[in-house]
Parts: sequence; C-alpha cells; structure tokens
Amino acid sequence: MRIAIMGAGVIGSIFAYIFGREHDVTLVEVVKEKVELYRKEGYTVIMPDGNEVHVDSVDITSNPEEVGKVDLVQISVKGFATAPATKNALPMIGDETMVLSVQNGLVHDIIAEIVGKERVIAGITAHSGMPVSPNVIRYVGGFGPLLTIGKYDKNPDERFNHIVEELRKTGEDIVVVDDIEPIIWKKLVANVACNPVAAVTGMTSVEALACDETRDLIKMLAEEVVAVAKARGIYFEEMENIADFVYQAFAGTKDNKVSMLQDIESGRKTEVETLNLAIVREGERLGVETPANRVIANIIRSLEFMYDKRR
Repeated sequence: MRIAIMGAGVIGSIFAYIFGREHDVTLVEVVKEKVELYRKEGYTVIMPDGNEVHVDSVDITSNPEEVGKVDLVQISVKGFATAPATKNALPMIGDETMVLSVQNGLVHDIIAEIVGKERVIAGITAHSGMPVSPNVIRYVGGFGPLLTIGKYDKNPDERFNHIVEELRKTGEDIVVVDDIEPIIWKKLVANVACNPVAAVTGMTSVEALACDETRDLIKMLAEEVVAVAKARGIYFEEMENIADFVYQAFAGTKDNKVSMLQDIESGRKTEVETLNLAIVREGERLGVETPANRVIANIIRSLEFMYDKRR
C-alpha cells in the first residue's frame, strides 16, 4: 500500500517508520531544511525499550505532486496547519484515496470540508514521542493500541476495510470502532485540560498533579469539555468521574514535557485553536458557558503574541 504522511514531525516520523516496515511510505514536509536533513542523514527513533533504530533511506519531499496518487494520506500536522496541509495533499488524492487524521483536537470537520466526509478516517493514538534533535526522536510509546480508528461518516465501506487490513499487516494493534466521536472527545478532554496548564505553568505532570491549584484548574477545564460534549449528544463512561480520568491520563506522561509546553518554550505556535478555543466556539454554538477554557486560551494566545513580537 502507498501511504503519504503530511508532516515529518515527531508523530509523522514515528508512523513513517512503523508503517514503512510493511508499506511504501513518503513523508511530505514543508520545511525544506528538514527534507534535506532527512535525505542526507536519515533519522533515528529511540524506541521505548531504549534501542535505537536508524532509518537510512527516507522517501521525503516538499512537493506532493512528485508523489502521485496514493492509497492513504495521513495528516499528522499541528491543528492550526490542518487546512493548508490537507489542501497541499490534494495532488496525491485519487478516486480511491482515503485520508487518515492522526492529530490532536477538533480537526476532522476541517479535513472533511476539503476532501469530503466519506473519505475521512479519524484516528486516535495514545502513543507519543519527543524530539531529541532535528533528526532524532524519542518514541515514548503509550498505553493501549497504536491506533483507534473509525470512518468519520460512520459508514465503513470496502475502501476503509482494505485500509484497515493493510495497516494491520504491520503487526500493530489497530482497533476499529463504529462511532469514533466518543473516542475523539475522550482524548480531547485530556489534551484540553492538561496541555495548556503545563504550557502556562511550565510544569510536568508529576509537578502539576502534586499542586492543589493546578489540579483544580485541570478539573475545571475538563468539566467544561464534558458539558459541551453532553450538549452535543456525546457520552463516554469516563465522564462520570472526569477529574480522575484526566489526572490519570496526565500522569501517564510522567516527567516528559507535553507538546504544548514544548511549543511555548520554543516560541512556536500552539494547538490552542483546535483544543481550548474549539471548545469555546462549540460551547457558544450550543449555549454552554466555558469561561475557564476562554481564559486559559487567552493566556496561551498572549504568550504566542509576545514570542511573535520578539522575533
């Protein structure tokens, strides 16, 4: 199977290595310096057990037209880059191509507006990694399957079933669900509640969960997400004790810095647009108040503004 992965960041590179063991994978990356580095030196993945795997031969380009039509396009870019990345992928999308999102946040409607909802596969992973250097990645791993996926229109067809069958040839645990939305929101609530708190405070999960004030803030953010989800008609069991759920999810990152904290420390744009601000917008649409998410999003946006101003 031919796969194109939009974004040669941490997740894109890890999935390129995993899927590339069985399939023909091309990375598409807009940063030309990274394309040249990967072409010249390859990249290294430090596995969860500490073993290092070096990927010598990397198919990578900044020009999707060079790739041609593929069976599967995977979008693994930051939430704010979803629309341009999906539009950039159009030359690789043929009549039978499907588009898999492996991202944080509420991004699937953005993709569906560009390629059609019937093509979209929503993917959720609890696995993560961290950059060590521009071409060295630490794959932290994670609890549960590599991917939980579902057809976004809830109408699995022959194309979707073929994609699932091919992805499972990698030997990885690929779980298919009929309704992916509760899974999306279950991961969303953890990201919305924990990531911005870490970004604003500079804390790891170990530090944040040892502090009563940050635990309280995390709980407030999570409860607002649950209120919005319920208004949208979404339910998952963990809603019944959402604070304990997000505390446990956050604890799983241990001493690693979450991606939003990494972005803030590096002066990069964050994913707050498709996380907390997405909750604020959906709350407004459904008549649900989300003051904690609005405040922390404003703080994150203010930090981004200052970094932009200093450049």
